[in-house]
Amino acid sequence: MRLQEQPAFVLHRRQYSESSLLIEALTPDLGRVGLIARGARGSRSALPALLQPFQELRLDLFGSGDLLRLTRADAAAPALRLRSERTLAGLYCNELLVRLLPRADAHPALFGRYRDALVELVATPALAWTLRCFERDLLVALGYASDFAVDAQGQSLDPQGRYRFEPERGFVAIADASGGYSGGALLAMAGNGEPLPEQLRELRRLFRELISQQLRGEPLQSWGLMAGLNR
Repeated sequence: MRLQEQPAFVLHRRQYSESSLLIEALTPDLGRVGLIARGARGSRSALPALLQPFQELRLDLFGSGDLLRLTRADAAAPALRLRSERTLAGLYCNELLVRLLPRADAHPALFGRYRDALVELVATPALAWTLRCFERDLLVALGYASDFAVDAQGQSLDPQGRYRFEPERGFVAIADASGGYSGGALLAMAGNGEPLPEQLRELRRLFRELISQQLRGEPLQSWGLMAGLNR
């Protein structure tokens, strides 16, 4: 297989032999893909500075199987300038994609959604809400999310009600006024406006629960670093 000028973002990279890099990238046509950039760590190579997170690229790829060879890379746009906690938020999105999105599972719309999320993270005053929306859209794209507007019986959620999530059923009403998640918070994820601060904290717990179910209880490294972004 040979692909040219494939749009891509680097999700993760690490050393691969003395002179090469092993890269996880997100592309519209291949989804998540593993790449070997041979010689990329050489003293004359410009690739280490280019193959960075948050830089949209155009890649030429060759090969078959789980690892393709990167034969050429160019910047497709100026690098997005994520600073401080915004960098952590972007790296969190990257780790979500690496852990949840199987290789060679193409999601062109998800590629665009990820790019839009990075653009939002550059300047948004609502980092936590931006992340909750990306988590929702990622889980929906992968078929892991429930409908946030209705309960397990298909009835519209009560904004004043409380619900727990059951993986095989969806949201189930509960009588405990302090347990589960509020209907108002869930409806915010269905498009009924931004949640209140206390609802946003509930949604952070909810998506931690939903993502943990897909990771079989293995935590994300980013979660420890993201504790300060729950406002």
